[in-house]
Amino acid sequence: MGIDHVIIGARRIDSIRDVLWHEHGFAVIQGSTHPDGTQGWLVPFDTPDVQYLEVLTVGNAETLAGSTFGQQFLERTADGPAFLNWAVLSADIDGDAARLQSLTGIDPGLARGESVRADGRRFPWAEAGFEQSWNCPSRPFFLQYGNPADRSARVPGDLDRAGHRVVPRHFSAVSVASASPDLADWWRPYHLPVTVEPAEYEAVRSVRVRVADGDVDVVL
Repeated sequence: MGIDHVIIGARRIDSIRDVLWHEHGFAVIQGSTHPDGTQGWLVPFDTPDVQYLEVLTVGNAETLAGSTFGQQFLERTADGPAFLNWAVLSADIDGDAARLQSLTGIDPGLARGESVRADGRRFPWAEAGFEQSWNCPSRPFFLQYGNPADRSARVPGDLDRAGHRVVPRHFSAVSVASASPDLADWWRPYHLPVTVEPAEYEAVRSVRVRVADGDVDVVL
């Protein structure tokens, strides 16, 4: 198990698509439309582990403006694209939820649902800790999928659709800023390539992605 994906927020897809393409050679494909008012987009990686960058943009402005989540999304993307939070692929979503409950004393909001891709394919999932991660982006949330083989099978088609100029392979590292000295306890069972920089704020600072000739840093 490892890093599943990192989420970038942007008001418009053009603003981040141009940055990813011109600075890194990464292309973006359309993903799922979400009931919270966001539209999902993907930067697929060439790995059967199905790692990716997810880009959230404004899908339905009225829906977004009517919720606390949406208002926070609009505030955090007001100055341009920004890292929002990140996810870990869980080997045991119930166990991870219990661990988060023990660490924080807060209900991790274990939820189950289904994503519907633009091509109509459905992917069941379960997640824990999303609200804590959203409010404190240095912390990941945890995802487990009901059909990992189907997820892996979609990778070649997603890469064909994307047509990257430079193909992203996998996450080499994620750098977060945090005031918590015990932050690594959140992902300790997974031994992730995450560095924590002491700071008085909580954020994802940068993402390092392996490509054919080395690593590139995505910094927003």
